[in-house]
Amino acid sequence: MGFQPLNTRNSQSANYNQVNNMIRQLDNEQTTKTYKQAGGKNALVDGRYADNRYGNVFYDSTGVARILIGMSPDDGRVGIWMSRSGSDVLTLLGA
Repeated sequence: MGFQPLNTRNSQSANYNQVNNMIRQLDNEQTTKTYKQAGGKNALVDGRYADNRYGNVFYDSTGVARILIGMSPDDGRVGIWMSRSGSDVLTLLGA
């Protein structure tokens, strides 16, 4: 939809509604960037990754999530986690 400047001829209430509508649109935009490796598997997910949790999730060459720097999927605590080879770090943390 793009940016819509406020129309000063509208009443104050209408201006607030327009501003609120634009803020809602910004909130709905995707806040995640996914980087792919050769073959199309995830290499890195940066931003929101699951259940409104944020962080950086690094994947190995087989596409398994191995490193999480950010919010734990189970309770939101912040930290750095790394799983053993073949184990999904998000699953181990309760995702």
